[in-house]
Parts: sequence; structure tokens; C-alpha cells
Amino acid sequence: MNYGDLNGKSVLLLGKTRSLNGEEFETLLKLHGIALCKVYEEGIALIIEGRMMNPLESQEAERLYAIDVAPIVSLDPIEKWLCSSIEPNRLLMSLKLSRDQERLVDFIQNPYITDELFFKLLKLYDWKGEGFFDNDSNRDVTAAIIGRFYEDLARNHNVQYAMSGLAHLIERYGNGELIDAIAQLAPLSREIKNPQNSSLNGVLDAIALHPDTPEPILRTLMAQRSELLVHRVPLSLEAELLKEENLHPLLAQNESLSNEGALLLEAKQGHILAAHIGLNEEWFDRFFGAYSVELASNPTLSETMQEKLMSMENKEVYRALASNAVLNLQWCQYLYDLGEYNTQLAANPSLTDEILEKLYRSDEPAVLSALAANPATSIDILYQLSLDRRYERSVKTNPTFGNHIQTHNIGWQS
Repeated sequence: MNYGDLNGKSVLLLGKTRSLNGEEFETLLKLHGIALCKVYEEGIALIIEGRMMNPLESQEAERLYAIDVAPIVSLDPIEKWLCSSIEPNRLLMSLKLSRDQERLVDFIQNPYITDELFFKLLKLYDWKGEGFFDNDSNRDVTAAIIGRFYEDLARNHNVQYAMSGLAHLIERYGNGELIDAIAQLAPLSREIKNPQNSSLNGVLDAIALHPDTPEPILRTLMAQRSELLVHRVPLSLEAELLKEENLHPLLAQNESLSNEGALLLEAKQGHILAAHIGLNEEWFDRFFGAYSVELASNPTLSETMQEKLMSMENKEVYRALASNAVLNLQWCQYLYDLGEYNTQLAANPSLTDEILEKLYRSDEPAVLSALAANPATSIDILYQLSLDRRYERSVKTNPTFGNHIQTHNIGWQS
């Protein structure tokens, strides 16, 4: 329906508005030359079914529907259309001048305003020196932030009213703009400058680790979260982090460490670099021999590198290779045939179902324990392992098993 055709006509609203308060709703209708009626009058062009209709309004809706005097529509599309005509600059100026926080919260909770306007409105909100959930108004605003950007909210509605909800929002749906807006919120910006509230740790950790967090925010987190920042991929603020020698072992584990950074750490952290650095032929040759065992666990081994390591016929190297997810399946079969590396192979997430099945039939406790935690293990085997109390916990925390339980909506007590 083209709502613009209602110019110069009247509409009837039965019940209450939802995303707009009653005054805003009527004002926006007038902006389009539409008059609002609260009771039926002859000539009404449209009937709107709002929320929370009282018994009399429900009876009136049924009567008007029966006599078909005008089209009857739901409230939501009307409100969405009206919100598209909001003039952001005029609204922002009005809110600044009036300092009407209740009206501001109403707009922050409105799902039909643009994200751009939403972020500008957030900057106007006064948290009154309190936390995200310390009063009703703050709670409403926090819930609006989470609810606006959190997908599939119907299945996770409680996420709006828990501090962990902000952390989950950042982890799953964060982007630079959203993270920047959240970091500027008074309860969080205050915590970044002066850490006191441990309940915000999860939110700050999520910001520190998210790949889209703007660099200026990362700099503000350096003092209290440098040990988290070293795990970022891609790595940010590398030069600053390298200045802290206590962070070098952690930096050496970061796959996105620059070549220059790796050269700086090589002398003391070579054994760690060998296991984690993104390998090329030059780095492989530098570490081969002195750190061959560590190289064998590196997830960036090429086929040529694997062949060279296998040619060493070194049992420790074989053990490390056996659990490496990038190991060629032919080498996996070769190590399985040797019969000495079953426990390591059972932890390898790239094994074929055939080898996994054979390992399961070995009935070795160490092998079965590794299979219980291996995401490549088939659901059938995981079910069988879950019946044994020795492996039950590993099965329950196995992501493959968890996804299966959720997908098939099977109850499972943890």
C-alpha cells in the first residue's frame, strides 16, 4: 500500500503504538497531512490495529472488519514508514535542547531508525555515572543496543539483559563502527581509564580480541590488556608490544607476526616460532635440525616440508606430525601402519573416517580419550564414548557433538 496516498485523509488507530510514542506517532502523521482519529468516523481511509487493544477496541475492530468500511493494517509497517521521514538533525537538536531523556530512550529503542541516527542518539544518553544495568533506563538502553544488532534474538532473548550479552554481541556481530560506539559508552570508557568493575572484563576482552576493533581503542587497552592483544590475528600494535620482553613468548605464537618481528625474536624464541610462524622455505631451513620437532607441529607445513621431516625417521618428529591437521593423508596412513602413534593420530582432526573407526576399535584408553575430544570423530562413535564416564566430559565439550545436539534439539544435561 502507498501510504503517501493518505495525504489529506484520516486514519483510525485502535490500541497503542509500539516503536513511537503516541505523540511522536501523531506528529509524524501530521507531517504527511494525515489526521489521526481515536474513534471511528465516516470517511476513515485506513484502520490500524495497534498493540494492547482493550476489549472495546477489539470488538470495534471485529465490527469494522465485518462491514469492510476501510482497509485494516497492522501497526508495524505504518511505524516503519513514518520513521523513514524523521529528520535526524532536527530530532537531535530537539533532544539536545529539551534534554528529555525519556523521549531519547524511546527513540533509542526504536528499531526503524537508521544505524547512523542510532549511534548519534547513544552519544546523547546520560548514564548518570551508573553501570549498564544499574537502573531501569540504563537497562533499557543496553538491551536496545544488544537487541538491535544481535541476530536470532528470539532464541537468545535473555542475552539482552546480561553483561555477557554485550561481549557475545561484539564477538559474533561486531564491526568497527559498533565496537567504537560501545567503547565510548560512559560505563565502559570509564572502566578503560580506571579499571574497577570486574564484571566488564568479558566485554573488554572481546573488544581487545576482535579483528575489527579500531586501533585508537586498542591503544587505550594496552596498559591493562597487552597479554590479550598479542593474540590478535592480524596482529596490531606489534612495535609497541615487542618493547615488552615478557610478551615475547606469546608474540612468537602469533601466526601473523611480521618477518621483522620474527627475526627480532628468533634468538630466544626460536623453538616457539618454529611451531607457529607462517612458514616459507627460508624459515623452514633456518629451523630444520635444531627445532625439527617443533616444526613438525606447525600448521603451515607444505607437502615438501612434510616429506623432508618424515625422511628424518625420528620418533619425536613422527609424534608431532601425527597430530598435525595438515599432514598428508598418505603420511597419516603410514604412521598408523607403524602402530606407535595411535594416540597422536586420534587427536588429528583431518583423519579419514576409516582410520578413526580403526582407532576406536583399538580400545586403548589414551586413544579413546583423544577421539572423544576430536571434532572429526563421527557422531556414532561420540555417542558410544559418551556412555563411558571416563570420556563423557570430553564428548560433551566436543564442538561437533555440541552442534549435533543443538541441531537435532536433543536434551543433554551438562
